[in-house]
Amino acid sequence: MKGTCPCGGVTVTVLRKPEFLNSCNCTLCFRLGGLWGYYAPSEVTVEGETKAFIRDDIEQFLQTNFCPTCSATVSWTSLKPYDRMGLNMRLFDPDELVGLPIRFPDGRADEGEGERPPARHEEVLFALDAPF
Repeated sequence: MKGTCPCGGVTVTVLRKPEFLNSCNCTLCFRLGGLWGYYAPSEVTVEGETKAFIRDDIEQFLQTNFCPTCSATVSWTSLKPYDRMGLNMRLFDPDELVGLPIRFPDGRADEGEGERPPARHEEVLFALDAPF
């Protein structure tokens, strides 16, 4: 599977679909607009220049990587030894994601900001006509 940012400056290649998609509502993920698929870093090939953003208001444990031209979020990678990374699956053709389960973890509750409505915690399948 190949995904690209809107300007085409960054291309991401993986050999398989992720097991599921993750739509986290923590303050970082929500603002980045990522729909995460998880891979071992060795499973992902990124071509093109990316820039990194590391939050300085919390413990620094990950960086987000984005295209410097169009600002599309490409991935997150750990700053500590970790066997997975998050890849923004919104860079890929939606047809390739149809049928994958989408999970809605409550990242804001982990941050102490309260819960989402319970219905959002139920897993759904990715569909081209999904209302989200």
